[in-house]
Amino acid sequence: MGHQQNWPYIINLGNSIIGVSVLAMPFCFKQCGVVLGILLLLTSAWLTQIACKLLMKAALTSKKRSYEYLALHTFGPGGKLLVELSIIGLLLGTCIAFHVIIGDLGPAIVSKFTGLENTSTLRTSLMVCLGLCVALPLGLLRSVESLSNISAISLGFYTIFIAEVFIVALPNIISGTWWDSINAWRPAGVFACLPIFALSLACQPQLFVMYDALPEPSLSRMNSIIGSAINMCTSAYLFVGFFGYIAFYDQNLSGDVLVSFKPGIFSDSIKFGFVLSIAVSFPLVIFPCRASLYTLFFAHKSGSHVIPDLHFKAITVCIVIGTLIIGILVPNISVEFILGLTGATMGSLICFIFPAVMYINVMSHNKSTGKSVAQLVLFLGVTILLASTYTTLYSQDKGHIDEPIKPPVQDLEKEPIHIPKDADNILKDPEQEKALADKDKVEEAIRGKPTIKPPAKDDANV
Repeated sequence: MGHQQNWPYIINLGNSIIGVSVLAMPFCFKQCGVVLGILLLLTSAWLTQIACKLLMKAALTSKKRSYEYLALHTFGPGGKLLVELSIIGLLLGTCIAFHVIIGDLGPAIVSKFTGLENTSTLRTSLMVCLGLCVALPLGLLRSVESLSNISAISLGFYTIFIAEVFIVALPNIISGTWWDSINAWRPAGVFACLPIFALSLACQPQLFVMYDALPEPSLSRMNSIIGSAINMCTSAYLFVGFFGYIAFYDQNLSGDVLVSFKPGIFSDSIKFGFVLSIAVSFPLVIFPCRASLYTLFFAHKSGSHVIPDLHFKAITVCIVIGTLIIGILVPNISVEFILGLTGATMGSLICFIFPAVMYINVMSHNKSTGKSVAQLVLFLGVTILLASTYTTLYSQDKGHIDEPIKPPVQDLEKEPIHIPKDADNILKDPEQEKALADKDKVEEAIRGKPTIKPPAKDDANV
């Protein structure tokens, strides 16, 4: 099958992978160092590809066309229930995160462009408008193929964002001032960033949706689509992480690199582009979540894998409106902690642990190679689960503190400190205040997947 015919599916799967975690890549590269950060990202890409291929191989070998029924085949009813609850919890958490991000980024931009006062009413109105007028209609589409053009537009925005990051980094690249100031290898940051790297490329819940949409499905074709989509997103993460670190190497980088951009029309346009890309990414999360909800509550009654029209619409409306209400009402701190915990536990189970165990189970009577690789994926999945859960709980207990930047020693006799005359006005700039206030609001979503806040560091470790 020609590679060109796979592009609509590569684009859809890629759009389901890439998300707000791209904003955390410069932070991760700074915490781990450029070389170690690249190695961790490439290792995560390899691990995700292998886990996806193990999952699809196990499913097709056992002749199952869904994650849930593969779990029923390998683990029994209890395993099916666990997989359904994990997928539902992870994807509902992702939808809540999407709503929260729209509510955090969108109102300030709309307020600036329209002159409306930035209030909680504007936040709620924007969330409801995009939820009911964009996410819901797209979520009601039955064919994932119909989303390929919208996904292409979304990925086009990410291309513009990558170009903007490179342009901002270009002066530092030319001057070479960053060369002696950046970290190349910093193992101390691995523990905090491992969950972000590991789950930023996860797409396992969407695989069966993509496979069912193929006109001529096969394992080799699906593996090709998986590899192309993950490689595309890995390249985007690599560019943003590397050039974003160089662009802001002398600043306190947070999990949202947009905070570091100078306020302006283009910066606001980038932020609004993120809001729209998040809104059009809803259906790629709704598809597998809806399937799991249907198999959990209705499939055993009807005996059919095809969702009836009434159930299809009712489940979709409940997903969008239910997560929208939670995103509006629940305090952000609670949402961030819940999303981080669901991503750490359910994300690790769905993305790495279950695929490895399922493959080992299905291939238990087969002497074919691959079991040792599956065992390695299982070990790494458990490691990611423990590291992610600890990081989330530690962050909630201690609070998020970015790694302080050690300023260069300044000779006060030779180079006195100059304080601008308009320093007070700068500090009172509403754009700067807004940037500082919003610094940590977008940190919690990963591929749609929630990112994990890095643990606070004691002063003694600085």
